[in-house]
Amino acid sequence: MNDLAPISEKSPVDTRHDQRLADLPALYKNAHERLCCELALALDPPEEVFARYNYSEERARELLSDPSFEKMLARIAAEIRESGLTFRTKARIMAEELLPQAIEMATDPFTSSAVRADLIKWSAKVSGLEPKDKDDGRTAGGGLTLSITFAGQAPQQVVSAREPVLIEQGE
Repeated sequence: MNDLAPISEKSPVDTRHDQRLADLPALYKNAHERLCCELALALDPPEEVFARYNYSEERARELLSDPSFEKMLARIAAEIRESGLTFRTKARIMAEELLPQAIEMATDPFTSSAVRADLIKWSAKVSGLEPKDKDDGRTAGGGLTLSITFAGQAPQQVVSAREPVLIEQGE
């Protein structure tokens, strides 16, 4: 007889929820702010969100009728909407959910090469492995700008062209 208790593993739903909480902005520190953030993101039904925070249906209704909570929820919902967090969060979830299918398509020799190439480019981009464009100064315009001010006159700017300019010292 085995006296060892089975190791409890987190379900995929719990793991996704933990990841979502980790992705919430750090400015939403306390439980009510995080609850408002989750409600505003609308990734799960409100009943599930309240249940995760150990709110009964009655306590959830009471909280939603509290004017200060209503204001906090409205403020956080506006912040999330304006910052695009809702879209980015849902896009991240969608990308994670579809990743196995993308891997299967990218490695399937019967998938068209254009689709495979797009998937390879996409995966390099989202993983941060895409080469960065380097600014080596060739596109910056270059050249020399020289300001000369003569007594009693406004400053004049002389911009060199691509050809060298020789400046001689007078005697």
